[in-house]
This record gives sequence, structure tokens and C-alpha cells, in this order.
Amino acid sequence: MKKKVNKPILVAGVGISFILWFYTSFSQQILEVGEWGLLSAVSLGLGIFLWRQEQKETTNKPLSITRLTEQSVRDVILQGELILNTLGTEKPDRDISVFKQQLTQLSLGFDRQELTIALAGDKKVGKTTLKKILLAQYLSNELSFIEIESVFKETKIPEIKADLILLLITGDLTNSHWRFLQKCNQDHQRFILVFNKKDQYIPEERALILEQVRQQLKSMIAPSDVIATSAAPQALKVRQHEENGTIREWTESQPPDINLLSDRLNLVLELERKMLVLGSLWREAVSLKQQAKANLDSIRHDCALPIIEKYQWIAAAGAFANPVAALDLLAMVAISSQLVIDLGVIYKQKLSFSQGKALSVTIGKLIVKLGLVELSTQTIGSFLKNNAITYIAGGTVQAISAAYLTRLAGLSLVEYFQDQDLNLSAIEEIDLTQFPQKIRQVFEKNKRTTLVQNFIQQALPHLSN
Repeated sequence: MKKKVNKPILVAGVGISFILWFYTSFSQQILEVGEWGLLSAVSLGLGIFLWRQEQKETTNKPLSITRLTEQSVRDVILQGELILNTLGTEKPDRDISVFKQQLTQLSLGFDRQELTIALAGDKKVGKTTLKKILLAQYLSNELSFIEIESVFKETKIPEIKADLILLLITGDLTNSHWRFLQKCNQDHQRFILVFNKKDQYIPEERALILEQVRQQLKSMIAPSDVIATSAAPQALKVRQHEENGTIREWTESQPPDINLLSDRLNLVLELERKMLVLGSLWREAVSLKQQAKANLDSIRHDCALPIIEKYQWIAAAGAFANPVAALDLLAMVAISSQLVIDLGVIYKQKLSFSQGKALSVTIGKLIVKLGLVELSTQTIGSFLKNNAITYIAGGTVQAISAAYLTRLAGLSLVEYFQDQDLNLSAIEEIDLTQFPQKIRQVFEKNKRTTLVQNFIQQALPHLSN
């Protein structure tokens, strides 16, 4: 998230100007705060100023998130049902009753009144204490509170099943917080940022941190959704001078300071209840759709592999019998238009013969452009030369390379088709914008030495028959 500052002299000059402005504007207040308060406030202010310069492009960039409607949620549910119906048709023995029941439940959930609020954050930020206070305030059966352990140390951000999230922090936002909130925003997950333990900061520091966080999140939530609280304020030390000259000291506990949070919660629950429910329904529908799609992809992948293997050995036999003069032509020999069409049939992507031919030519050119022909032949040739027994003839390298390239193209097509929406009609236009990336990904997965060696060992018997 952070960017390196490459102009230290300019930054230092701006920082000094900021300090002078700060002192001039707040000299009277500074006298009251004291020396250490001054140093803390100025240091924090300068740090925030420099941080803003580094973060400006990232944090101020608006995120284009389409607002949810009931119809858009129903559309996702319908897409899930379509995938399940397709799954039932292609694999009748697969039990999909649980998926169907869950989708049916979602369709009945638009009028749900019960809401769940999750309190999330790192350890020792006050989640448990705040939860107890909120439970005492909101006794309605329609509102429940759950506490989520730290989710910021995991590589993959887990899903939190809640209609509203209160994210508690006790200082600046970290990169992991930022990633988590970005994911929430993308997933239509409503959240409120709670800056807890505000009593541990002097007013100047508290104001600067609040302003910083509001600036960071202004493309996601309103400033009023960033709230400072003290769920368990520190006890106040009281000193009293008696008439006899003695000094009596004691501590007085302070009541929780969460009034602003309570007011904001009440407003959100009153005005945004329907949107909170829609957000949860959307996330559940997307999750079910993805699970159903993963099942369908697994079935189709199992059907696609034998077809890919069939055409890779055909390509190997053809290249072995008739070696090509130039390596560039090897890719064109390897990629069969019929392979493209047959895989399209499995994934319900109806391609005409001319489309299949055009696509196979395009894939062949991409493989050449990416340098995969040369890489493949060099790797395979090197292995065969180091194994005198298997180095049969000059055409062997081309034959195995043709089979290997066919496999790469086939697996890339599988991943490409998996990313497409279900399409039961003929394709009018083929968008290959993402296809080079797919080929690279498949090549990276299959270029390991052991995988290539195993493939060569599988290929040799096909050439000797």
C-alpha cells in the first residue's frame, strides 16, 4: 500500500513548513498541553503528513462498487440455480440437494428481520468489553453480536457471516486492516470503524488519527462511520489538598464512552436494515454459486483431460512422422482446431468450425510470441540428450514438444472456458484478452523438471508404437 518517497530534501522542507504552521496556529493550546504533548503532536502530525503524500494515490482512489438491489441479488441466486441444473444434467448421480435447499432458503430471506453484528479486530483492542456493553444496550431478539478473533494474520481473508462489522482499532490502520476493509467493500459488507481506547491519547493525537483514518476510508464509508470510543476508560486519578496540609489521592472509575457509536448504530439499523440483509444474501448467493461452479468445473475437467491427451498424442505422431522446417510452425501443427471445438462442447461454448480454426491459429501465434516453443524444445532436447537410450531420432524432440504444446494449449483452454459464464447459445465473438495470462499460468504450473520428465517418459512409448 505504501510507496517509497524518493525526494527526501523536498519532503523535509515540506515537513518543516508543516511544523511552523502547526506551531503558529496552535501556540496557545501548545502552552496548555506542555512540552511532551507538543513533541508528540508535532511528531504525529509530521508523520501523518508524510504518510498522506505516500498514500494519496492509493487511499483517495475511488472504488467502483455497484450498489446492490434486490433484483441483482435474485440474479445471482438464479445463476446459482442454472449452474446446479447444468450440474444435475451432466452428472445425474451427483447429490446437489443441499445446494438446492440453501438456495431456496436464500430466496426466502429477503424479509429477514434478525441481524448479526460482528466485532472484529486484533487482540486486546476491546472487543469483548464492547460486546458486553452492546449486549446490555440491545436486548432485542432481532439483534445478535458475535466476536471474531483476529483475521489479519491469515493470507486469505476469511468470510465473516455478519450483516454489519464493527472493526476495532487502537491506532493507525495497518496494511492488513486495509486489505480486510477493501475486501469488505468489494463484497458489499457494511462496516463501521471503531477507534477504541481513545482515552489513551491526548486530544490532539486523537483528532489527527481520526482524520487520518477518515481520509483513508473516504472512498468506502462516510466520516461519521469512523467513531472514537472508550469501552473501558482508564480510572481517573484524583488529588485533593486537605486543610491540614496533607494530600489525599484516589482513583475514580469512568463510565464507558460509546454514545456516538450507539447513535450511529441506531441510525444504521433504522435506515439501512434492508441493505444489510441484501449484502448478506448476496455474499451467501455468490459463495453457493462458486461452490456449485467448482463442482461443475471438476466434472468437466475430468471429461476434458482424455480429449487433451488424445490430441496431444496425435500431434506427437504427426510431428514425428513429418518434422517441420521451422520451430514457429510447430505450434501451428500442435494446436488442432478440432481440439478447440471439442473442448468447447464440454464447456457448452458452441463454436463453429471457422471459429475453432481461427482460435487455434490465434493460440498458436500466442505460444510462439511468448517464446514457449523454444523453451519447450530446449528443455525436452536437453533431457533427451542426457539420456542416450531415449534419444532416438531428430524428430523425437519436435514430436514430444508438439504433444507438450498441445497439452499446454488444452489446459489453457480449460481454464479459459471455466472463467466464462454459462452459455447455451452460439458464441458470436471470442474475447481472448485474458488468454495470454492463462497460457503463462499453465506453463508456470507445468514447467517443473519432474513434470516435464514424467511427460517425456509418457510420450516415448507413443512414438515407438
